[in-house]
Order: sequence, then structure tokens, then C-alpha cells
Amino acid sequence: MTPLERTLAKALTEVVIRLDGGDDDAITPTAAMEVLKPVIALLQDLPEQDRQVLADLINQCAQQETDPERRLTAWETPETLGLLA
Repeated sequence: MTPLERTLAKALTEVVIRLDGGDDDAITPTAAMEVLKPVIALLQDLPEQDRQVLADLINQCAQQETDPERRLTAWETPETLGLLA
């Protein structure tokens, strides 16, 4: 994978982690999903093979996480984004 692809996967993972781990007073789960809905829709337009590649890149990001909560959220990110459908 290219540095660009890895960086974009890491950035996307970071956004999901921040939305999931944020204080519910700062951003509610409903608001977080409203932010993610257009992203999920765009990702659904990718061919299945590309969605799998992105899921694999996100899983690589998850392996690098040292904080257990962040790691769990990162592992769940492909499912959250509908990449495994």
C-alpha cells in the first residue's frame, strides 16, 4: 500500500475512535452517526475488493494501538463503516 492509502486509513480510523470515545455531552452517539453516514455511503460505493483492502489497512492501524479501548474501537471500525457487509 502507498503512504497515502495508509495515512487515509489511519485518519479515518482516528476519526471513528474520536467519535466513539468522545464525551457524550460533546457529541452524542446519534450525532456521531450523522457524521459517519455520508462516509459510510461513499465507502459502500467501492468495489468489494477495495472495501476489503481498506478494512485490512484499518486492522493494521488497530494492531498499532497500545491503548486497549482505542484498539477495540479500531478493530470495530471496518464493521462500523460497513466495509464487511
